[in-house]
Amino acid sequence: MKLKRLAHVGLALAASAIMVVGAESSAAASGSNVTISKSWGSTTFIPDGDWLYVHDLDADGYAVHGKIQSYVCANAACDGMHWVDLRTGCNDNTSIGDDGTEVRRCNYDISENLTVHACQVRSKDGVLNGDWVCSASTKS
Repeated sequence: MKLKRLAHVGLALAASAIMVVGAESSAAASGSNVTISKSWGSTTFIPDGDWLYVHDLDADGYAVHGKIQSYVCANAACDGMHWVDLRTGCNDNTSIGDDGTEVRRCNYDISENLTVHACQVRSKDGVLNGDWVCSASTKS
């Protein structure tokens, strides 16, 4: 059963990689899947269903954290725009995800057609290791 789930997540991540390089999504959501990938982990946002997948790729004792940010007006007059976290994030705190693999799957409830991107960082004992890195933007 675990291998079947891991294969499903692998297919989802592979499909997101294909979509990032230019294929259009046929999903009801308006945006394409986006992925940020490093040697130590990857984070994929799938607008159809508002799913965020965080995958720890390195057994180095660090956890991988993912989050979704939205691009919003900086003030009431909308004099500028900035990125804001939509919630605290999707954390792979133990390198074991929801289905017994190293993949954590979180379901966000995002309004349609927001400009968003996925971000990830590593941490150990609650201390961030490096800066957040983010994907290209898409629509929710």
